[in-house]
Amino acid sequence: MIKYLAVLRINARQQIAYRGEFLMRGIMIAMFLSIFVALWSTVYAIGGQTEMAGFRLSQMIWYLAMTETVILSGSRVFDQISEEVKNGDLAYTLVRPYSYVGFQIAHSLGGTFPRMLLNFIVASLVVLLFTHVVETSLQGILGFLALSTMAMVLDTTIAVLIGLGAFFIEEVRPLYWIYSKLLMSVGGMFLPLDMFPPWLRRISNVLPFRLIIYAPARTFVDFDGELFRRALVGQALYIALAGVLLALAWRQGKRRVVVHGG
Repeated sequence: MIKYLAVLRINARQQIAYRGEFLMRGIMIAMFLSIFVALWSTVYAIGGQTEMAGFRLSQMIWYLAMTETVILSGSRVFDQISEEVKNGDLAYTLVRPYSYVGFQIAHSLGGTFPRMLLNFIVASLVVLLFTHVVETSLQGILGFLALSTMAMVLDTTIAVLIGLGAFFIEEVRPLYWIYSKLLMSVGGMFLPLDMFPPWLRRISNVLPFRLIIYAPARTFVDFDGELFRRALVGQALYIALAGVLLALAWRQGKRRVVVHGG
């Protein structure tokens, strides 16, 4: 565990060192949120409503700020794993004194957590500038930090699992595209699940995607102790399930390693 914590810490420091990339990420999330503010302000104005599905306009904007914070912090470690499998570099890592899967998870989280911190700060400042109100509480902030941290762990394990799919199908980006679209739709990225029709909400509630996007953002704007506890347990269960699938995929994948070009 000490080795993997060291890997996480080293990659986190590397991420912070690239200030230009950090600045561009901040500009990007600021642009996205400016568009969301204009869009939802128009929707509420045209509808002539002060609330939609229990969300005031300011709450909706803060909710979207938190979904963007999480989604833009997600892992793309599958790209690196896929390339290492396809070009044969993976074979050289098998003799190293650490778990390949554990290393990739720790390395990815080392990049994810600094991005999430930056996104959270920038998103909060941008939304505060537009709304002039903070739609949260101390419980909401702490709950968001807990759930978003677990969400990033779950997202990373899924990303590593997608990367290991290269053992079987080589090109894994279509798998990631499907995964990302599910996060955007039934995960509650653009719309809170409270606005979904009942049948779609029931489907979303049994899938892991809402635990990555909806649950942390919803907890931030309107803390609910029961929702928080259920989300935390759900995240832990899905992380455990992903861990089992990772172990199985890795065991099967090692048998299929083919080194290309030496």
